[in-house]
Parts: sequence; structure tokens; C-alpha cells
Amino acid sequence: MSKKKALRLAVTILTGLSAPTLNAKTHHDRVDVLEARVHDLESKLEKALNALEAATAKQTTAAAPAPDIKKIDQKVKLIERKLEVDKEVSDGKWAKLPKVEVGGQGLKVESQDGDFSLSVRGTIQQDSDFFIDDNNGNPANTNGDDLNNNFYLRRVRPTFTGTVWKYVDWRIMPDFAMGNTRLFDAYTDLRYFRSASLAAGKFKAPVSLERLQSASALTFTERGFPTQLAPNRDIGFMLHGEFDRPGGPETARSSNLYQFPEFFAYQVGVFDGTVNNGNIDSANNDAKQVEARIFAHPFQGSGYEAVEGLGVGIAGSWGHPNDASTPTYATPGQQTMFRYVSAARIDGTQYRVYPQMYWNWGPFGLIGEYAVSQQGVANQTTTSGQIGPRTKNANQIIENDYAWNVTASYVLTGEDNVFQGQGIRPRHAFNPFEGNWGAFQVAARWTDISFSDNVFQNIAKAGSKTPVYAYADPRQAVRNATNWSLGVNWWLNQNVKLMADYSQTSFQGGGGVYDSAGKLTHEVVDRETEKAFITRVQVSF
Repeated sequence: MSKKKALRLAVTILTGLSAPTLNAKTHHDRVDVLEARVHDLESKLEKALNALEAATAKQTTAAAPAPDIKKIDQKVKLIERKLEVDKEVSDGKWAKLPKVEVGGQGLKVESQDGDFSLSVRGTIQQDSDFFIDDNNGNPANTNGDDLNNNFYLRRVRPTFTGTVWKYVDWRIMPDFAMGNTRLFDAYTDLRYFRSASLAAGKFKAPVSLERLQSASALTFTERGFPTQLAPNRDIGFMLHGEFDRPGGPETARSSNLYQFPEFFAYQVGVFDGTVNNGNIDSANNDAKQVEARIFAHPFQGSGYEAVEGLGVGIAGSWGHPNDASTPTYATPGQQTMFRYVSAARIDGTQYRVYPQMYWNWGPFGLIGEYAVSQQGVANQTTTSGQIGPRTKNANQIIENDYAWNVTASYVLTGEDNVFQGQGIRPRHAFNPFEGNWGAFQVAARWTDISFSDNVFQNIAKAGSKTPVYAYADPRQAVRNATNWSLGVNWWLNQNVKLMADYSQTSFQGGGGVYDSAGKLTHEVVDRETEKAFITRVQVSF
């Protein structure tokens, strides 16, 4: 066979690789086929050139096949360029797709540049309350006894958070528990400057430390008494900032309004104002309330490990509510222990002061908080007028209430005790098949609340045998409540926690005695001691 015929046969074989092989079902399959074809063509071209050189050595008079070789070389270059173009197109498409992450922190979708994000999280808490020695066999005393044992959903809260244009965070959190639907959080946070960010909407008030702790990270099923003298959620504007230790590493940015742990932080805002333990949905008076807080970790990065986890601060509020509704206060077993009479209103200057601290050192944790609350309370009467009903303050007092809480805890399995985030992270998630049991935490708490004596003032006329209580009836509202609790928490993993608490609360006052006819007598007795065994199954992600 002549050299020319052999070369033509080689070209026919090379160019005979049919185009339909490029019609792969997917773009990646097509790229793979093209790459394989290029490698095959290059290999066969090299063999053809070697054969050409051998033939040239034997037949120097044969015609040079340069035109055919150039055609093959051009075809290879065209295919290589097509591969480069396809790769550029593919990389461009993938670069536009968002990053999706699913794990212990819920579902997160984030743009490639990180400027936009959406997170979906949630908390479900199934509780049970079992009361001990609540049936004392005395039908005359109906205060604090004959309580119902309950199973109930304490919290069912889907949480939606996100970021738009890198520096604007938002959060929406409704709650569907306890037979109600209510919006707990809905706010926007402008975080262009870490030292001065602006939040607007409805969110936790910057007053009580334990209130600022996530509900999924609580040491006990219910918070201590100081949280009940502070506002829960409020609506308004808040300026806040966080600062790192001078010369220290920069703390990672967080979408949490109350970021922990920073070296120093402040919050100050103007809000609609709400009553103690109030969760406001709309303003009910013209007066506004100023709330502020400063908090620091003074030994952060000092090298003294024992105190690096110490945080201290103080918070407070000042306002002048006008004709605001009165709050109620509950026991750890979710039983009402204090209520005002129907004619009482919160009216006048109100302020709160909250010194606060927490300390974490390895597996040990401590939370301490003291609360002072002063408010004006009025007894209002309603009269009919030409324009309509009118109200006036018949009597008015200044009420001073106090509360404190100390909670200590220890992680038996050695993990770090934490205040922030979702809570303790076990080293090994519960898996009995591999001998892993999660993390165990034990805790003890002492908490107390006292109400002003003058709130129980009897305004009956001299000589009257029937008491008239203008603000609170001591037969239905306690003067003091003291609680001690012991608890065990089992973290199966960072998302699932089982809790068991024994809570015992003793009272001063708050008990009324009924006569044989079922009429409430004038006698005031102490409310029955509440002994409750409380459990919780929690899933939080």
C-alpha cells in the first residue's frame, strides 16, 4: 500500500468518529465525551506522524501529506477551544447557584458572595407538670391546692432569619403553643457599623439577662422570678454595638441582637413600653419607655482561664405609663400566684434596675440576677358624662417590688458549660450502639420575689368590717414567693434535650378561706406550698 493511500486511510479513520457521540444527555457527559475524543485524536495523530516519518525514510520520493496533517491539527484545536468555551459557560452557571446547608443549625440558603441568606430553624417543647401533695383534704382552702397535672406544648416556634445586601438582617418568629398564635419576634437590624447598629421592630427587651438567653438553652424549664419584673418583648427602635478586646482577635459577626461573648456591648432604645413580664403587640398609651443595658467580659483574652468566661453588666428602664393594664405573675408550675384587682391600673413613673452576671468555667456555670421594679399603681373609678364614660384615679401608690435569682450548673460529662446559642454541645451524640451517651448536666436554683406591702392596702372606711382592697387582694395575691429547684438535663445531641426538674415554692399570703356557704372570709392565710415535678422533651434546630 502506498504512503498516500495509508495516510488517507488514517484520516478516514480519525474523521470517522461520528458526531452523534457528542449528543450526550447532560452537559457534563458531553464535556467528558469531547475530552476523550481530543485525547484519542492526539494519540492517533502522533501515531500517524510517526508512520509518516517511517514512510518518508523509505520512500523519499513520496508526496508530502502536509495538507491532510494540517486539517487534523486544526480539528483538534477547534475541539479544544470548544471545550474551553463549554467549561467557561459551566463555571458561570454553577457560580450563580446558592449554597445550601442542612444540619444542626437548620436549613440555610446563601448566595455565593454571602450577601443574601435565608435560614429556617425551629423549637418544639413538650412539657408535663405533676403536682405533689396538692390535695390537702381541706375544701375550705382553694388557693394553691387541687391542681391539675398537665401535658402541654410550651413552645412551638418556627424561626425565619436572613440577610439582604450583606448588612441588613431580619428575623420573624411566631409561636403556636398553649392554644394561641402570637408573633414574638419581627424586626430588621441595620448592621453597617458593628459599633452602632440599629434594630427596629418587635424583639426581646434589653433588660433581664436570663430573658436574653435562648429558650432552648435554659438550665431549668422556667426562668427565675427576676424575668417576671422585666418586659418580655417590646416594639421600638434600639441602637446597639459590640466591641472586641483592644489588641485581641475580632469576634465573628452574628445576626443575634445580643451577641455573646463580646468584650463590651451596649444597647439603648426607645420603645412603646410594656408592663412587667409583658409581651406587647400594639401600643396602648402615648407614653414611651427608654430601655438600656451594658455588658462586658472584662477578663476575655487575659490568659486567666478561670475568669475568662465571666460576664457582668447592668440594665434598666424608665417610662411613664398612663392607664396601662396590670400584669399577672406565675409560679414555676405555671399557676397564677399574683393578680391585681380589676380596678387597678399601672399609672405614673416606672423604672427598673437589673444588675446581672454569668460565669462559665469549663463544665461549671453560674447565673445571677437582681431586680428592682418601681411603678405607680392607681385605683380607678368610672363615671358617666355627657361625652361618655370617664375615669379618674381614686387612690394611687408607689409600688416597689424586688426579685433575685442564683442558678448553678455542672456538666458531668465534661463539656463546656455555655450561656449563649442553643446550649451545650455533647462531644459525642447519643448512640447506644457505639457506647455514646451524649451530655449530662445537673443544676440547682434559688429564686425569690417580694411585692410591696402597700399594694395590699385596705381602703375601707374606719369601723368597716368588710375589707376593700384597692390594688391587690392578699387572699388572692402572695406577698412573697421563694423557690428552690433541682434539675437534670440530658443532651442527646446538640438538637435534642430531655429535662427533669423538681421545683418547690413556698408563699407568704395569697390564700383565702371560704366558709361553709362558699363565701370568701376576711382571713388571710399562706398559699399552699407548690411541689412540682416538671419534665420537658425539646427539639431545637
